[in-house]
Amino acid sequence: MNLVLCLTEQCNLRCSYCYYKDTQSARHNVMDDETLEQAIRMGLERSLFFRQTYLNITFFGGEPLLRKDAIFKGVNIAKAFVAEAIDKGEAPSNFKLNFAVNTNGTLFDDSFFDYCEREHFRIYLSLDGPEYHHDIARRTVNNGGSFKDIEKYIPRFVKLGAVALSTVTRAHIETLAESVKWLHEQGFRSLTTSVDFDGKWSGEDFDRLALQYQKMALYWKECREKGDKMFLGTIQDKVKLYLANLRYRQYSCHVYNGAIGVATNGNMFPCTRFITSNENPPYLQGNVFTGFNEEACEQIRQFLDSDKKECEGCEIRYRCCAHECACTSFYSTGTIEGVSPEVCTHERMLAELCDNLMIKNLD
Repeated sequence: MNLVLCLTEQCNLRCSYCYYKDTQSARHNVMDDETLEQAIRMGLERSLFFRQTYLNITFFGGEPLLRKDAIFKGVNIAKAFVAEAIDKGEAPSNFKLNFAVNTNGTLFDDSFFDYCEREHFRIYLSLDGPEYHHDIARRTVNNGGSFKDIEKYIPRFVKLGAVALSTVTRAHIETLAESVKWLHEQGFRSLTTSVDFDGKWSGEDFDRLALQYQKMALYWKECREKGDKMFLGTIQDKVKLYLANLRYRQYSCHVYNGAIGVATNGNMFPCTRFITSNENPPYLQGNVFTGFNEEACEQIRQFLDSDKKECEGCEIRYRCCAHECACTSFYSTGTIEGVSPEVCTHERMLAELCDNLMIKNLD
């Protein structure tokens, strides 16, 4: 079970593509101790209900390091709950807790790095690339660049095996491939890129992006041939789905069955992109204090068991985020049933590129 806890809605950056950017100045909610404790209790109960032997807890935001106190409390609470469950025979003796944090990296210091190392944290770091690339979109509250706040700690992020998450806007296209290469040269072994689908991508934009993807794919292939086991999710996920004949929902999507996103007020959602403390939010699954709303959960189950009519006959639909990923559909169309023309175009382009790469490699 993947339990994602939104500790705070506040953030010290104002990234241009943040899906909260229009309301960021009004977002002040934080998760209190009672909600934090109940969310972790509920996550553990859910994991044991499904007879799982692990619980992954990811601290999320906003910027979660604005609430380091809550991170420390959350880790201690989770450890105590698991120890008690094992003592009572409710959890197997090999039950494992895994901790992670999604962060912009600007609030790290040596002390928190040491803490993450002791607790074996997985770090998901929002880092787009070198300064000229990163600072295009990842701006401070005062509209300054944020790269310098991260730069000196890059070696420590690398040492802890941080995953570099890079977001691609239309303004990033021309330097995307060189930025991915730069990240790898800094020592990051696991990287992935995701596109900011803002409704303004043109055919020309996708042509330019395809050229960058081709360069990225060739670089990834060259690295692998040299014995470098770098993971480039942008390319590798599509390749794996192609070779193993898997569908995205089986391989990568954890909506409902494997993930619970908890807002600051305890509201529960099927994945991270849905999380909000707003009143009457879409796809609300319940609250940590009152439990799951089975009728609301059924809507997600129906999504997982169905195909979208717009995608009937499409040979890549089971490898396509426009069809398979509830989060992508929600943020690009406003509904999990929607199909974004932008996402569709992107997925077709990327799938064709990756398929051709593997076909040539097999030849």
